[in-house]
Amino acid sequence: MTDVNVLIQQFFVHERSRKRRSLVVLWSTVVLVDVFAVGAYFGGMGVERIAAFLAVPVLASFALLWRSMNREKSFQTRLAHVLDAVEFGWEELHGLDLNAEEAERLHEAFTAIAAGRSATNETELQTRGGDEKGPAFDRKDAIIDPNRGRVDPNLHEDEYLGLEGELRVSERLVEEANQQYAEHAQRQWEVAEARDLDNIEAGVKRLGDLVASGWFEQNAKDGALSELMESHEDPGSE
Repeated sequence: MTDVNVLIQQFFVHERSRKRRSLVVLWSTVVLVDVFAVGAYFGGMGVERIAAFLAVPVLASFALLWRSMNREKSFQTRLAHVLDAVEFGWEELHGLDLNAEEAERLHEAFTAIAAGRSATNETELQTRGGDEKGPAFDRKDAIIDPNRGRVDPNLHEDEYLGLEGELRVSERLVEEANQQYAEHAQRQWEVAEARDLDNIEAGVKRLGDLVASGWFEQNAKDGALSELMESHEDPGSE
C-alpha cells in the first residue's frame, strides 16, 4: 500500500474505533443505570431520590449521543479535507480494506472534490469584462495593427516552462486516456481519407488537398445538402 492508502485506511480505522468506543460507553451507561434503578427500587429507595441520582448519567448519555451524531454529520467534511490534502485517484480504492458503506462514502467525497476542482467560477466570468486585466472594450489603444508582423508563439514556449505542477495520479490517467483516444481517432481519420472515393478520384491523399484543388467547386451539385440530410433520416420516420 502507498502512503496515501495508509493515510486513508488509518482515517477509517480511527473512525471505526471511535464509533465502537462510543457505543460501548453508551450501552454500558444504560446497563449500569438500569441495574442501579432496579436495585435501588427494590432496596426501598424513593422514586424521587432515584430520579435525582439518574439525572447525571442520563444527561451524560444524551451528551455522548449528541456528540456522536454531530461527528457522523461532519464525517464527509472531514473525509473531504483528508482527500483534498493528498494525491488520491480512483485506482487506489482497490487497495483499501473498506466495507460497502465506507467505500460508498469515499466515492462520494472523491467525486465532490473532483467536481469542485473542475467547477467554473461563474462570478469571475460575469465580472471579467469590467476587470482592468480583462478585455479592453472601447479602448483606442486596443486596436490591432494590421501591419504588425506575426509573432511565432513557439519562440516563447520556454517562458512558460515550470508554471504547471506535476499532474496527480488521476490526472495522469486522464491524460494518457486522452492521448490514446487521439491517436486512435487519427488512425481512423487517415484510413477514412485513404478510402474516400473523392480523394481517390482526384488523386490526392488528404481532404485538405482535395479542398485546395477546387474539386468541390468543379463538381458542385444543386440540392446536395438536402440529399445528404435525407439519406441520414431515420427510415422508420418515412
